[in-house]
Amino acid sequence: MDNNIEDPLSPDEISQIVGVSTRQLERLFAKYAGISPKRHYLRLRLEKARDLLRQTDFSVTDVCVACGFKSLSHFSKSYRAAYGISPGLDGGTAKLVWKGGV
Repeated sequence: MDNNIEDPLSPDEISQIVGVSTRQLERLFAKYAGISPKRHYLRLRLEKARDLLRQTDFSVTDVCVACGFKSLSHFSKSYRAAYGISPGLDGGTAKLVWKGGV
């Protein structure tokens, strides 16, 4: 999953790679991570986006694309729900934590 941030894999693709059914993958994620594979993937993508916003001079649009979001609107809403601040304002000075809103 970490290697496919820019072009995320579907739960079906992940389950084929690891050799389990999609439902079994969902059960394993629920048991060991406490969240669904899709939500985990979203968290990874948002964490990567946050790192890029804070550690590079990339634009919000470039970060959006680099983290596999197809829509700037969806990216911004997801980012704000997770961190409580819009990606355009999160330049690295604030010490925010994951709110789990996504």
